[in-house]
Amino acid sequence: MIKRFLPGILLFGLLQFLGAQTTIDKTVATIKLVKTEAISQRQLKTDVENLQKATGATFTLDQIKQVLDARINSLLFVQYCEREKISVPDSEVNKAVAQMKASLGSAATDADLEKQLKATGVFVAPKVYVKQRMLFETYVQAKHADGLKAVLQQPSADEILKAYDLSKASLVRPDTMRVSVLYVDTRGKSEADAKKGRDSLQSVANALKINSAKFDEYMLRAGDEAGYKSIPSLYIEKTTQNKALFGSELFDTVFKLKTGEISPVVESPTGYRIVRANEFLPQKQLGLADTVPGNPNMTIQQFLAVQVAQDKQSTFLDTLEKELIEKLRAEASIKIFEEQLKW
Repeated sequence: MIKRFLPGILLFGLLQFLGAQTTIDKTVATIKLVKTEAISQRQLKTDVENLQKATGATFTLDQIKQVLDARINSLLFVQYCEREKISVPDSEVNKAVAQMKASLGSAATDADLEKQLKATGVFVAPKVYVKQRMLFETYVQAKHADGLKAVLQQPSADEILKAYDLSKASLVRPDTMRVSVLYVDTRGKSEADAKKGRDSLQSVANALKINSAKFDEYMLRAGDEAGYKSIPSLYIEKTTQNKALFGSELFDTVFKLKTGEISPVVESPTGYRIVRANEFLPQKQLGLADTVPGNPNMTIQQFLAVQVAQDKQSTFLDTLEKELIEKLRAEASIKIFEEQLKW
């Protein structure tokens, strides 16, 4: 359980960022590759407490030693980069951090990014984490360029066929309805505004009862001025997860419709909907030429090629990291004071 929170050299940050050891701190370990550095009991306790909070478990002595090993590995890697003149400009680090934050949304803050990283087991400031990641990437490009180039080659036909054979049992498309939706989102709205939105959508439903052919026109006119919005194409799979997501009323209504039929106004967990059934896709074992459910722009073959490539790259990088850690620990002087690991 703890291991997924300890991705080698990329978990704990630079020692100087977390604060130097004070005179009242007890030393739990010292390391030296190019210079001597100490790890204090206070620093280790902070690491352990953060991880215990994330996992909801109380760590054993062996698990505390794993946390200490992760911090030692991190420090050794930083010293190795200093020795080998491997560096990353601060401007590039800042740019990468900004991109990570932007991926969470335009209004995301530094605190939001820290929260996201903690959810994945990273308990240092984003800039510290990103810098070590980029240092590792630079190390790989500088020392293992040929191996990386080989790994980045397109997967072979045999690799894709093997991946398909292993994944075949899960590559099944459930009964699926492709729909178009006119909707009013009532989340965060007052009761009066929610009623106004429903009434607006009900007037559309009444008009469609008279002339269902105008559905596409209502789709085109959707927007704030119209009082409702639209989703031109949405695939809804017949699964228990989607029933919970869309609500029983909307879900059941969708799968009772025949192709071309339009529903009345239906309530969902997020508001009100009018749905037109465009196409029913029965359950099917997916082949390599079929498209990925919910993504008509990607075939199963393309999806598996991406998965194989990512798996190969991940395995390659994990192996390099493990080998580098073993090499550095063999070269370095490491002293651990086990009597200080109990508090």
